[in-house]
Amino acid sequence: MIGEVRVRVAAGLLFAVLTTLGGAQAASAATTASAVTEVRYACDAHQMLTVQRSRTAASVQFVGRSYDLQRRHSSIGEKYLSPTAALIIDGASAVFVAEDRLQLGQCFEAGRTASAR
Repeated sequence: MIGEVRVRVAAGLLFAVLTTLGGAQAASAATTASAVTEVRYACDAHQMLTVQRSRTAASVQFVGRSYDLQRRHSSIGEKYLSPTAALIIDGASAVFVAEDRLQLGQCFEAGRTASAR
């Protein structure tokens, strides 16, 4: 009888702990997924490139244009693609190409801010 009570109490405690941990992980994942980092890059042609990115997407602002890209698996830094543009970020450097833009050369991080969406 006492053994059954201990098992029930232990099972109840285990359930409560797992439920709490699961909720914390879900909240943490939601916060991480919604976190957006904005980085400004100075490029070789004395132009600025602004990138807002999350874990799944990036938005690039360059010379009055905006490009929305989706993150893709890459063995070279972080890669974001759209049908007309590509962005690769590796540490503090970035390379951006688009059908309607000339080659910017290599861009280097000039400033960073983090926000939540």
